[in-house]
Amino acid sequence: MKIMKVMVRVFGRYKDITKKDAIQLNIREGNTVGDVVDCFVKQYPVTEKDKSRMMVSKNKIYSSFDTVISEGDDITLSPPVVSGG
Repeated sequence: MKIMKVMVRVFGRYKDITKKDAIQLNIREGNTVGDVVDCFVKQYPVTEKDKSRMMVSKNKIYSSFDTVISEGDDITLSPPVVSGG
């Protein structure tokens, strides 16, 4: 399978953790948004506790972890929203 380079924009504290606005990940063709999250967590283990609640979008539309990605897709990761109630 072909390896795709995917640019992932990060927001909130993920920007503080990565010290960047965006990171590049190498993802296999046919992988999913969940695979992007797994790769991100592997590179930045401090985000592991957020894994199941991360806000993820593909091409500016919130996406489920089983959404397949393609080369050139715009992926964004944001920390979970916390309410102060």
